[in-house]
Amino acid sequence: MMEKNENKTKFGEKVSLTIRKRWLINGSKTFLIVAILIAAYIAINLFVKSLDLPEFDVTANKLYTLSDASKKVIEKVDQDVTIYVYGFEEKSSLIDFIKQYNQTNDKIKYEILTEETNYQMIQDYDLQEGYYVIIFKSGDSEKVIDAAYDLSSYNYVTGQTVDITEQTITNSILALTEENKPKIYFVEGHNEYTMSNMMNFTTLLKNEAFEMDTLNIATKGVIPEDCNILAIMSPASDFLETEVQAIKDYINKGGNIYFAMDVISQDLSLPNLQSVLDEYGVSVKNGCIFEYAEDQAVANSPYVFMPEVSSSHEITSDIYTDSKQRVWLAFSAKLEFKDENTLKNLGVEKETLISSSEQSAFITDLSNMSSSSIAETAEIGSAEIGSALTKTITKTNEDGTTSNVTSKLIVLASASFMSDQKISALSTSYPLSYLGCNSDFAINSMSYLGEKDNSLTIRKDMSTATYAPTSLENRVVVTIIFIVPILIIFTGVVVWNYRRKRK
Repeated sequence: MMEKNENKTKFGEKVSLTIRKRWLINGSKTFLIVAILIAAYIAINLFVKSLDLPEFDVTANKLYTLSDASKKVIEKVDQDVTIYVYGFEEKSSLIDFIKQYNQTNDKIKYEILTEETNYQMIQDYDLQEGYYVIIFKSGDSEKVIDAAYDLSSYNYVTGQTVDITEQTITNSILALTEENKPKIYFVEGHNEYTMSNMMNFTTLLKNEAFEMDTLNIATKGVIPEDCNILAIMSPASDFLETEVQAIKDYINKGGNIYFAMDVISQDLSLPNLQSVLDEYGVSVKNGCIFEYAEDQAVANSPYVFMPEVSSSHEITSDIYTDSKQRVWLAFSAKLEFKDENTLKNLGVEKETLISSSEQSAFITDLSNMSSSSIAETAEIGSAEIGSALTKTITKTNEDGTTSNVTSKLIVLASASFMSDQKISALSTSYPLSYLGCNSDFAINSMSYLGEKDNSLTIRKDMSTATYAPTSLENRVVVTIIFIVPILIIFTGVVVWNYRRKRK
């Protein structure tokens, strides 16, 4: 046994000596070793490529991975949809992303358009070199996307380009396959927030299969028949009586309203507009909430705070469970309601969405915001800020029978959180609508009013994304991360073992 061990040792030493003298000392043979290692590295890369390994999305918010929200609605698509792509190669990151839709639902297919594969379609759509186009087709319906522009959104307030590839693709598919595309009319003519003041918010609405338009009720005279949601965004002047009557007629037909109101000047009175809110037994009390609950307000800026969110309502339940993101409000007023009997007589049911804490203070004297004045005049306690109201209206039909229709109102004592306005206490780079779950809350509210059951909540935070690797680059990274370290470790073990035996 001893002799066998000595023979093994001698054999190992001979091999080591041979490598050191005949290989490492000999330059040509050293070159041969390097060439072998390089060849092995190339072979490993080719092998890894042939495996078609899954992509690794290392961004914090999984920007290049199809979200669970998209998967949930895409799985329900029961119509054949073909996504035609022009100007992109098979190995592009866009094609990799589109493949995830096919993997989720095999009714969704894709085809890269070239003159060889589909010359007729290229001619029909006049596709030329340098174009980047995506065409969605399902039956007789189609939608064309300019991929050079429509897969991103530029926010002129922040100066940032936001990637909206997933929102655009998912909602383009939904736009072809679903019938419910709620139409929102944003009222204008009273110095309200306009669509241009809410670019981030309205872009997200568009990408989630909402249709939008503006409406001057005084000019039009009536609310259009195709209006699913009438949006009144913090008007600064009162409505005409003819406008009020048009809105009341809309309510009596079962129309839905989204009403948001910021803090206004104390000497401003809006009696005609209030008569519309009286239909639901609610008013916005002018003033400003200061939040003093721990960890709910910005330090030294109690007027910028996170309200408490309802855990039970469908609009806010997902936001409530998100421990990292909440709604951010600034300069919020509060809601006041008629007593329960009055609400009952009006046929109104109320559900709270957001409110301030019991430690908050409501300041009514906006002309004097000193600490002493706040202490003397403030209303201490929880203040309701956002509510969902449902009004049941009994109508008498021509034949003498009665039937009920319902009108829903989302009423908010704050509107700026949906705007492109920036609050320095929170961020000098991003507008309020871009922060926390502000857009989620507003879009979920619109989805609720529009009875959009498959409400999509993708809304990824794109601010941390800087780079999207291609498939080839991704495989190279995988090789570098896993294969090369293994080779280095193996070489280290060999060297360590050799040195150990020399001792």
